[in-house]
Amino acid sequence: MSNYKVFIYACPDYDPDLITGLISETIAMMQLTKPIQGNIVIKPNLVMAHPKVATESYTRCEVIEGIIRTIRKKGSDINRIDIVEKSGLGITTATAFRHAGYRKLRKKYGVGLVAMEESRQVRVGLDNGKIHKSIRVAQALADRDFLIFAPKLKTNVLANAYSGALKLNIGSIDSKERMYHHNMDLNKKMIDVLEVSNPDLIVTDGIRFAFGGNQMTQHGIDLGVLAISANAVAHDMVCAKMLNLDPFQIEHIKEAIDRGYGPKSFGEIEVLGDLSIEDVQKKTKHLDYGFYPVDQFKCNFKIISGTPYCTGGCQGIFLDWLHMVKDRKPKTLERFPKLTALVGKVTEKVEDKTVLLIGDCAQASSNIHAKRIVRIKGCPPTHKRIVWDMMINFLLLAPLVRPSLVWDGFGLYPLKKIKGWLVNLKFRPRQRI
Repeated sequence: MSNYKVFIYACPDYDPDLITGLISETIAMMQLTKPIQGNIVIKPNLVMAHPKVATESYTRCEVIEGIIRTIRKKGSDINRIDIVEKSGLGITTATAFRHAGYRKLRKKYGVGLVAMEESRQVRVGLDNGKIHKSIRVAQALADRDFLIFAPKLKTNVLANAYSGALKLNIGSIDSKERMYHHNMDLNKKMIDVLEVSNPDLIVTDGIRFAFGGNQMTQHGIDLGVLAISANAVAHDMVCAKMLNLDPFQIEHIKEAIDRGYGPKSFGEIEVLGDLSIEDVQKKTKHLDYGFYPVDQFKCNFKIISGTPYCTGGCQGIFLDWLHMVKDRKPKTLERFPKLTALVGKVTEKVEDKTVLLIGDCAQASSNIHAKRIVRIKGCPPTHKRIVWDMMINFLLLAPLVRPSLVWDGFGLYPLKKIKGWLVNLKFRPRQRI
């Protein structure tokens, strides 16, 4: 009998009763490495949630409710339950909690909502980090007794088309550390963080599957899947295969396997539940995940991709921005000016009226001849920087350029960061190095 089990269930609706039943039934058949007790942390995917432009990118509150109910049913000596997260794009996590419906869970079940940017933090040393020697995480995460990951099943052009349990780790660290080496080293960076936040249980929301565009704004389809496991690597190998992807071509899965975090082959995994991998593959086999070289994106820009090619960096983030526009404002693509965009260092001669340089490598390119050169700095530039600079320089409004989100990102978010600084100054979080 395999030590690695992944359960795949048919779950057609966001019904908390059905979800609770499936999770409870599964736990009874699993061999958890530790009891569900003490301080419980639930880590969802709330990279962004918004009722108009980010409707599919996050873990739905009904799945989290099913997890909370199961903890109460199957756990013992529970001290507290916290939902810990750090949203993306420089938008406040509190806003993501609100739009995702998590506030009602706090009111109904008394769980904590911990937004990392405004909460107590602690720096934790890593024994085997390749990119990080230490990372700063929420103190609630560092002090937990049992950790539950609740990923959203979706695609992500920054991570070889797949976002699952291992990719969820990026939301365990704050913005500055999140963007450090967010380039060709992203796969190593994710698995560095796993040393601190290796989940004891994974429950994945695949009831709606988000695919084919920007990780925050892409659309979705009804897939009707709930995936449950106690090992992040086995879980991601099976989920990737459900999406007709080869897990051994996904860099962060290979990195986790190489570091010994899970099975090395499918022969070590036992797939259980009432759905087979093949059942799900039939629903996903004809879907376009939008994962291709950035210079193949069709628009008015002439895109030249130089070296290095950073799937998790400049090329990936610019492709993600292009998909963002296509996802929610497709007519804006027609308004793109004709220009040449360089991503990565380009050595060939480039001539145009306007040249757009994306990232620090592109700005190191030589032999560029243009009347106007626009630079978007960063290694890599953040989504927020690209959205802002494209708006200022070319009047291209991304779907996220909305008054409420602009206020949230440029008004509220800095205030939340100041609050977090004051909280950590007052409590002097201990170093675990």
